Amino acid sequence: MTGLLLKLIITPLGIVVSSWILPNVQFAAWYQPILLGAVLAVIGFMGELMFLGRKTKGFVLAMDFVISAAGIYIGAWVFANTGVTLLGAILTAVILVITEIFQHNWLINSGRIKKEGILR
Repeated sequence: MTGLLLKLIITPLGIVVSSWILPNVQFAAWYQPILLGAVLAVIGFMGELMFLGRKTKGFVLAMDFVISAAGIYIGAWVFANTGVTLLGAILTAVILVITEIFQHNWLINSGRIKKEGILR
């Protein structure tokens, strides 16, 4: 449960920060990146529950990158007056994956992920 709470804070924060520093990621309202980040956090958490283990860290990071980039790019279409280019979505996904590296290492090293993942 701690992993989900951590993701629910860091993922929206990463999208908000990327919208501040990247000119090709623009949201019309303050709640839009937070809502999009919360949805991506839940999806990412479910992926971690299914696949994350010591041997599958790289796979899960790649999966997080693809889901984040696609989710940000497509998810921005839902909101009015929001503009996210494909490059903006990819760069935002890179920022999120960098935070995921630390989260995954913490989850595995703290014993919160006890299995080796479904993919061995």
